[in-house]
Amino acid sequence: MPEHTSVSVTDLRKSYGKRTVLDGLSLQVRRGSRTVVLGPNGAGKSTLLEIVSTLRAPTSGTVVVEGHDVVTHTREARRLIGLVPQANALDPLATPREVLGFQGTVLGLGARTTRRRSHELLELFGLGEHRDTRVSKLSGGTRRKVDLAVALVDSPSLVVLDEPTTGLDPLARMDLWRELERLTSEGEVGTLLVSTQDLHEAEVLASDIVVLREGTVVAHDTPDALKNLVGERTLTLTLDSPETTDGLVETGRAGFRTEPEHPTTVRLALPRDPAVLRAALDDIGAVAASVEGMRLADPSLDDVFAALAAG
Repeated sequence: MPEHTSVSVTDLRKSYGKRTVLDGLSLQVRRGSRTVVLGPNGAGKSTLLEIVSTLRAPTSGTVVVEGHDVVTHTREARRLIGLVPQANALDPLATPREVLGFQGTVLGLGARTTRRRSHELLELFGLGEHRDTRVSKLSGGTRRKVDLAVALVDSPSLVVLDEPTTGLDPLARMDLWRELERLTSEGEVGTLLVSTQDLHEAEVLASDIVVLREGTVVAHDTPDALKNLVGERTLTLTLDSPETTDGLVETGRAGFRTEPEHPTTVRLALPRDPAVLRAALDDIGAVAASVEGMRLADPSLDDVFAALAAG
């Protein structure tokens, strides 16, 4: 496995009877990246993360985490992975300090190391005032921070998060995003592997994006590279009257199109062809006195998802 790779997945297959969930999936996750996995329901996101996390065995293929095969060297791989599952699995009657202490004991860290690490994580996540509050009394966002703290007890090289903000309100989601960004920037977390259906979450978190469809990888690149791959910039003009709009569409050379719901608005997809750009500038110049608004929009992750994940 290359030195810069945290997770290497090769020809991964997972079937349940006649139903195939992962179909020859291959993937390389860069060490130090925040890799977000996107895909529609049933694309195989959770199954992929479960296999990487050693929770589920593949039908065939290999998964190597930091040099350890998750099937043949499960124990060694598992010690390098911190998992934040989709559903909160904390004991509702325990306190954050007790939960972290129990995790340290399970991992065999020793009493002194467990106390030190628990204290560090409570401070790191701003949980000091909640250290002795029962989990059942904590807000959803605070419980999610405890989940993340538990995943970091043994300072894992890879942290896996399966739809981490499901069920959180918008403010709690944004707070968790900031927390994850801070943890990676400060080096507390090495590599993040995240599945989500929230495209805004992917936009905020991802350094790399993997798009799954029907159990295979259909795209893997940076957010900007994927946007450039599937979309074009869109130029929107608002003009002073429907008559001006009709005239621009009928006589212009660039190919502006009207919006039926907005008779004074026209749009133009801007490809990389310089000739189209020159034609657009000429068209705009001809109606310059009638332009009341102009907006240039980059392609979005919605465009990426619609083009790649939805097929």
